[in-house]
Parts: sequence; C-alpha cells; structure tokens
Amino acid sequence: MTYATATDLLTRFDAAEIAQRVDRGVPRLVSAELLTAVASGTSLDAFTEAEVLRATVAKGLVDRALQDADETINSYLSSRYVLPLSTVPAVLARVACEMARFYLYDDQVTDLIKDRHASNVKWLGEVAKGTVSLGVESTSGQQPASSAAAELVSSDAIWKRGNSGGFL
Repeated sequence: MTYATATDLLTRFDAAEIAQRVDRGVPRLVSAELLTAVASGTSLDAFTEAEVLRATVAKGLVDRALQDADETINSYLSSRYVLPLSTVPAVLARVACEMARFYLYDDQVTDLIKDRHASNVKWLGEVAKGTVSLGVESTSGQQPASSAAAELVSSDAIWKRGNSGGFL
C-alpha cells in the first residue's frame, strides 16, 4: 500500500525543487515539467531521449524515497492497525510526502525539513502508542460508521406570545 504517489509529492512541494534533488547528473537534464510528465504518464515527445532516460532514473529515486516513507510509516502503524488500511487518511499522505522529501535530501537536509521529519516521527510514535488516532478502526483499518448528523435539542419556549398577556 502506498500512502502517496510521485504526483502527490510533486504537487505538495515545488516540482523544480524535487527535480534538483533527483537529477544527480551534470549538466542537469531533468526539469520540473519533465519530471511531472514522467510521474503522471503524459506524453514525453517534447523531450530528448537523454532527458527521458535521466528523468526515468530520477522518477525511480522519487519512488524509492516514497517506498522508504511507506515502510517507515508501516513500522509504526503495524503495532496498532491492521495493514493495509482500507482507506488512507489524508494526514498519512502528507507525512509520506514530507518523509520522502527528507530522504531525497540525503546529507544536505535543511533545518526545516529535518524538523518536519522529527515531528512526523514523533507523531507516528504517538499513533503507535494510541494517544493519537488516525480515524480508522484498528482491527479492520476502516473508517468507523459515523452518525455525524447535526441535532438540536431544547426545552419548551420560555416566552410565548400566548403567555405574554398582550405585552408582546
């Protein structure tokens, strides 16, 4: 089960930033547009064979980082939830993207990305302990049935036109 796709990662963060992280060749051939096209499966006719080859390798690095993020998330969730989850909460997609971004930065990680990663690991630890819920049942991995209909309850009216004696 994947919590996020390459397209999710490129949409959540700047595709140009991710392209810079995964194109390790000189000169850089992978642009944001090219990486987005490879990730989404759109036509690559506008790009050279060398660019497409390099972008395919870059997409593999993105997929590997996302897989690493999934495996990390699963290592925390497996102690409390039945995997794979039948529905993926949106928060897990965000966490997977942020963790994959951390892995793509390798040894050049910024303080912001490092802090987000540490925060996500701490949050996953809280989920594993049960102090934070994903909003899915731990035994089945499904979202519980909700009766989230609004309900208004009140007593009889205190002020009624008939009780006012003509005052109102």
